[in-house]
Amino acid sequence: MADKDKDGGIQAPPKKHKHGHPPHGGAWKVAFADFMTSMFALFLVLWIISSTSASQKEAIAQYFQHPTVFQSGSSSPMNMGGATLDKKKGEGMESDQKTYETKKMKSVDSALAADSLLRKLGNQFKTRMTEQGLEIQVSDAQGLGTFELGSARINPQMVEPLQHMAKVLAELNNRMVISGHTDRYAYSGKGYSNWQLSSDRANAVRDAFTSTGIPSERFNAVIGYGDTELSKPDDPYAPENRRVTILVLKQDATTIPATAQEGKPSEKDEWHPLGETVKKH
Repeated sequence: MADKDKDGGIQAPPKKHKHGHPPHGGAWKVAFADFMTSMFALFLVLWIISSTSASQKEAIAQYFQHPTVFQSGSSSPMNMGGATLDKKKGEGMESDQKTYETKKMKSVDSALAADSLLRKLGNQFKTRMTEQGLEIQVSDAQGLGTFELGSARINPQMVEPLQHMAKVLAELNNRMVISGHTDRYAYSGKGYSNWQLSSDRANAVRDAFTSTGIPSERFNAVIGYGDTELSKPDDPYAPENRRVTILVLKQDATTIPATAQEGKPSEKDEWHPLGETVKKH
């Protein structure tokens, strides 16, 4: 029934309003704000990547991998000891390289000592480890001549042993220095001296190596010392003074020794023969 108003008239019933879809809330604004924040962060990261150096990137990477090793109290991984870590990393790589080169030199030494032909030559072939690399000595010890008397011509009995040595050295890519030495006897030929003789003998060994397959660019230098660097200074005419040394350089040792005695053994390793002492036949 319709209600009466205060004047006694009939009051019309109230109209019912139809409600449509409720108005949208603010959720889309939150989503859009999150999207814009993500885009800003992306462009910020791209800008940082493009504007930082390789060492700074490394420092950041090290920070996230090992955050406890950085200096305390820093506000940014850019200043958290990245340079120190780079230095330590470089030192570690350098140490690893030296260890690798030393092991490689020792393996060559072992390969030479394992050769049955070289072992038969006893004290004529000797090796030692130095700071610069592996030094191999081929001398006239016990009167077993490497060269013909007063000549740079290799004795026929020494051709094959030198070929065996060259095959072992050919397995490396390390560079070499070959040095020739003579005893104190004066050379009798006119216009020719121990200087030329020592140089020619060193070059003869180089020729023997290249003919066996070692590239010529593997040689840093071929040097003749004459009689200035005697193996036995107390006996300047001893056959051990007549020798050729092959210094197989480590990869980080590219300098030429100023003297034959410069590379004194760094590991207290003196000369040792490849084989047992043999008697002259």
